[in-house]
Order: sequence, then C-alpha cells, then structure tokens
Amino acid sequence: MGEHPEAEVRAAFDEFLRVGAYGRDWTAWASLFTDDATYVEHYLGRFRGRDEIERWITTCMADYPSMTFSVDWWIIEGDRVVFYIWNNLPDPTGGDTPYRFPNASVLHYAGDGKWDLEEDEYNPVHAEEVFSAWLAAGGRKHTPPDPRLTAVPDYTPQPVATPFPREEIEAEFARYRERAQTAVRTGDWDPWADQFTEDARYFEHHYGKFHGREEIRAWIKGVMQPFPTMEFPYEWWVVDGNRLVFWCQNRLPDPQGGDRVFDVPTLCILHYAGNGQWSYEEDVYNPREFPEVVTAWLEAGGELPADFDLSVG
Repeated sequence: MGEHPEAEVRAAFDEFLRVGAYGRDWTAWASLFTDDATYVEHYLGRFRGRDEIERWITTCMADYPSMTFSVDWWIIEGDRVVFYIWNNLPDPTGGDTPYRFPNASVLHYAGDGKWDLEEDEYNPVHAEEVFSAWLAAGGRKHTPPDPRLTAVPDYTPQPVATPFPREEIEAEFARYRERAQTAVRTGDWDPWADQFTEDARYFEHHYGKFHGREEIRAWIKGVMQPFPTMEFPYEWWVVDGNRLVFWCQNRLPDPQGGDRVFDVPTLCILHYAGNGQWSYEEDVYNPREFPEVVTAWLEAGGELPADFDLSVG
C-alpha cells in the first residue's frame, strides 16, 4: 500500500481532473507532475520530467480544441489511481452521432499534490477511426466543444450489482492467474474459458468484442495457437466493488534461454459475478507495440507459423 492517506490522494486526483480533463488548462495540469516524472503515452511516446511533459501536452492539445473529456470510473488504492476516461468530440452537424473513444490510465502519487508517473493505454486505430469519421462529418478546430458529452451508452457493461467480498474476488483472481499459467503449460484453454459466465462479454482492444462464453472460448484458442509459450506476469492489481483491474505483460520467452525481455504491457479490467465466474473482461493496450517486439523475438530465434501475419492496422 502507499505512504499517503487516501483523502490526500483523492484530493490530488480531484485537482488533476479539475485543471486537466475538465478545465483543459494544460500548463496548470503539467505543473501537477514532479520534476522527474515519467509519462508513458503508449502511442505518442515517453516523456521525462515536468518540462518535457508540459511541452508535449500543450502542443498536442492545441490541435484538438474541440475535444472534451469525461471519466467513467476510477479506483484509488494506496498511491495508485486507475481511471477510465473518454475522449469526446462534438457532432459537427449538431446531431447526436458519437465521435468518442476511451482510454485507461494509471497514475502514481508522489506526495505534495504531485504525480511522478502516468501511463495511458488505448488502441490508436480506434482513435484514428473516430477522428477520420469526425473530419468527414465536417469537424474542424473551430467546431465548438461540448463538455456535456460522456461515454457511449453500453460501450462497456457495469459490474453486477450484487456485492461480493474483496477476499472472494482476490481468491478467484488467484485462480484466474493459475488457469492462465496451466493453459500456457498444457495448451488447453478450456478451463480458462469456463471461468466466464455463459453471457459474459469480452472486449479485446485489437481483436474486438466477444459475446458469450463460447465466443470467448473460440477466440482464445485461436489467438493463442501461434504463441504457445507466451506468459503473462502480473505486476499489480486493484479492486473496487466487483471491479478488479490488473497490469500484466504479454511476454515471450528468450529463445536463447537468457534474460532478454520481449513483452508488451496490458491493462485488464475484470468484473466478478459470483460463483467463481467473471462476467466481463477488457484488455486495453496498443497493438502497434507488438510487431516490433515480435520481430525482435523472431530475430533472436523465436518461431511462428509461416502464415502468421505480423501487420497491425
């Protein structure tokens, strides 16, 4: 757990949202980072130090004066804050067509109202599709922003209403991790798929949305076939109600048996539904990070099926 009181972290997060997502004062927002902070925007780059963060964010957001932001949910646990935020563009025709995409972000609190880390995960293909559609509809820099915009309805489900004890959720998450490890070892992903409810939903930010346990089963068996040795080391997790969020790596082992690392991070969201089952999973990451990692792994001696397509949209 963190070193700072929850009330202090919450107050700092409220200020972070007030000046940034809601106030869009990006110079003031950048001042909330420490001098040596790290900002990892998994599509646009890595920025080190408050000054570099300020130069980047003010330049970047100057191109999007019509964009507003809304936060779906957040979890504060220790000095870590995880939140799900929408990037919203107004319908340039005055209608209600949604031009919006979400991302998941992680903050680490350093004290004195400052943050020393932020990481943003999303699929840039989704962002590009939204911007292209918005421009095609007539969207331009001078299009007035609409701060009333929020999430696309039912884009992701809410956790089940029945509350379950944190101890039960964490115990089942331990079994979730064990099932993944067993599946990697045996090649049998059926027990992993069986842990989802019959009507579960799964949103994989590259492969799409799957509805129901059997769709999830068919997808996981197919997607894991080219990577039978991929592992998923878990770095941390947080829990709020029936929602559990964890950070893991999609890691390929060093083909030479050494300690070279070939991995891509993913932020995953789970909804616990009771009876040892999950009703929802969402995997948020930038799939464009994979080709470089897999190419390096292949050059080091890794092997894939001859017909495997490394391209990403």
